[in-house]
Amino acid sequence: MTKRIGLTAMVLAVVMLCALVFAACAPDGDIDSLDSIPELISKEESKADESEEVSVEEGQAHPPVVKDVIHVTEKTVIIAGGCDEGCTVTVTDGSTEVSTASISGYFILEYTIDSTNFSILSLTAQSETLKESPITALRVEYDSTAMKRIDGYGANVGKDSQVYYDFDLASYTGVINNIDKTTSSTLLTQTELRKFRERVSTYLKNFRKRADNDNVDIIYVLIPNKVTVYPEYLVEGTKQENYKTRYEQIVESLGMTDVITIDMRPVFEEEKAKGTKLYYDTDSHITEYAGYLVYKAICDEMAKKHPTAAARDLETEFTSEEVTFYGGDVIRHLGIDRTHVSETATIYKPRFTLNIGAEDDVLATESGFISKFEKYAESDSMLLNSAVETLAYKLLFATNRKQLPCALIYRDSSAVNFSDILCERFNRVMLNKVGDFNINLTDTQRYYSYNEQGKENRTVDYIIIICSESYLDGIARS
Repeated sequence: MTKRIGLTAMVLAVVMLCALVFAACAPDGDIDSLDSIPELISKEESKADESEEVSVEEGQAHPPVVKDVIHVTEKTVIIAGGCDEGCTVTVTDGSTEVSTASISGYFILEYTIDSTNFSILSLTAQSETLKESPITALRVEYDSTAMKRIDGYGANVGKDSQVYYDFDLASYTGVINNIDKTTSSTLLTQTELRKFRERVSTYLKNFRKRADNDNVDIIYVLIPNKVTVYPEYLVEGTKQENYKTRYEQIVESLGMTDVITIDMRPVFEEEKAKGTKLYYDTDSHITEYAGYLVYKAICDEMAKKHPTAAARDLETEFTSEEVTFYGGDVIRHLGIDRTHVSETATIYKPRFTLNIGAEDDVLATESGFISKFEKYAESDSMLLNSAVETLAYKLLFATNRKQLPCALIYRDSSAVNFSDILCERFNRVMLNKVGDFNINLTDTQRYYSYNEQGKENRTVDYIIIICSESYLDGIARS
C-alpha cells in the first residue's frame, strides 16, 4: 500500500538525513558520538550485519534487517530482509510510504525513490502483538544503468511479499509489455484457435486409426498459474484487459473437440477456499499437495476404463514431512540471495515401492528405477532437478504389470513433482522431455505392451499432455 504521510515522519526523515550528513563529515575521533544512528546499507553493501542484535523494549518488534537491495529500474529497488514473525514492514522517505506483510519472518517489497541522486529510507516493523520497532535506516542510490531483465524471466513483487513472473502477470492481464514500450495481446486469434482445434482433432483421429479402435484417448491436463487462482496477490490496480484469458480460450477450444480435458482451475479454487496451500511463495511451481491433486485427476479419468489405474490414497499410502527450503526460482530471478529466504513445505513420500525400472531401451538409464530420480536439485532447495537423467528428461519406464494401461506423457516442469508417482500407475510409460510438446504418433506404437489377457495392443492407451498456464504457447502454437 502506498500513501502520503504526515509532518512527523517528514521531520524524522530530515533529522536522520542531517545526522547522516554530519556523520559523513565528522572526524574519526568523533564517530562514537553517533552510536544512536542506525547503520546504513548501500547498494554496494546490501547485506545487513546480523551479528549485532538491537535491544528492544518488552512487547516491541525488532527493527527489520535488510539483506538485499536490488535495482530494477533507475529509481526502483526491491528491498528484502528479515523481521519478527507476523510483522508488517513499512518503508518511507518521509513523503511516500510503502507497507507489506511479511511471510515466515521475511519481507520483500518494491520502492521507488523520488530523487536522481540518493534517498534515505527508514524501515520499521510492527504487528498486532508487537509495538513499532526502532528504525532501520537505508541509503538507496539512483542508478542510471539499471533496467528490468528482458530474458523472459523478469519478476514482480506483489502484495504481502508475494512474487511472480512477468509472463504469469501477462497471462492474467492479457497484455505483454514489450521492450520497445509497446504492448501486445496474449490472446490467441480465432484463426489460431481454429488451427489448434483442427490439430488436436487430427491427432486423436490418427491415434485411433493406428490403434484400430476408439478405446484410446488423448487427455489434456491444464494447470492454472498462481495469479489466476490468487489474483489478490497482484499489485493494487492490476486489471484484466480482455474479456477472457488465453487459459480460458484453450479450455473452451478443447471442449469443442473429442479429447478429454481436465481443467484443474475449479479443483484449485475449491481447495483455495479450504485454505490449502497450492503454490509456493517464492517459487513458480505448484506444491506437492497440488501435484497430488493433478495426479489424482488423471488417475480418476483413467480408472473409468482401467480401474487398476486408480490413484493411490494420500492418507494411507503416503507419509508427509514438513521441510524447510531455501527460496525458489522467482526469488533467484529477482536477484535475491536464495539463502536469505526460507519456506516451509510439505513433502509426500510413498509407502509403496518405486523400485520399478526402465527397460533396456535407448531411453533407459543404467539403474532404471523410478526411485533413483531426485525431484529437487538439493536437499535444502525447492528448485526442481533439471540435470541430465532426471525426471525432467525423456525416460521410459516399464513396471511389468499388464493389468495397467500404457501411455505417452508430454509435460512441462509443473509435472515434475508428481511424475514419479504418476509413472507408477502404468505398465509402460514414456515421459517426454519437459517443455517438448511435439506429439510423435509413431511412439504410440513403440511403447505399447501385451495386456493382461495376453493379447498384443496396437498402441498405447493414452496420450497425456500436462501443461501449466505459463507454457500454453507450447501446445497452442506448436
